[in-house]
Amino acid sequence: MSSPNRSSADTKDQILDAADEFFGTLGFAATSTRLIAERSGVNKALIHYHFGSKQQLFTNVLDRYYARLEETVRTHLGQGDNARERLLHLIDSYVDFLAENHLFSRMIQREILGGQHVERITQIMLPMFQLGRAVVQSTYPETKTGPLEASQLLVSIYGMVVASFSYAPVLEGLWGEDPLAPPALERRKAHLRAMAELVMQRLEH
Repeated sequence: MSSPNRSSADTKDQILDAADEFFGTLGFAATSTRLIAERSGVNKALIHYHFGSKQQLFTNVLDRYYARLEETVRTHLGQGDNARERLLHLIDSYVDFLAENHLFSRMIQREILGGQHVERITQIMLPMFQLGRAVVQSTYPETKTGPLEASQLLVSIYGMVVASFSYAPVLEGLWGEDPLAPPALERRKAHLRAMAELVMQRLEH
């Protein structure tokens, strides 16, 4: 049970960490507050005190992930001497983010395939998507319309990045190696950078 010396912030973080683990491995429906309470070392009443409900707890787990991701996006959009370098930095950092937060992509995938939180995920992603689209369109005006429209480009890049994580068990069988092992991820990043370079070369000529 919760230590009397544990601060409220520590308790909340402990609960969020436990909830993250179970939501990521079991899914929202199969996770109970009892499991979360046992893993975090608190009683169920404290979970309801801090978060109100399992639904709100899940939302807080999502918000914590997306706050980290938004910080990553904004940080790397500000790095590099030009748009090309910033995009390549961003791709690398997104791969690193997913590698460090491997339960995140699994959690989002479950929700998109029939969860209760698609609307919330959309609301959180919208500002980042709008920012990315604005940056691409201001750098490459050609992407305002046509086959290389910014919205399509962002979805394509997103899909290429998350594929290694979403299909990891299948890719391991196809490739004969763990696609999430550091050497494989480095090769994946090199491939993604090469693909992005091809698109940017097309837009610059």
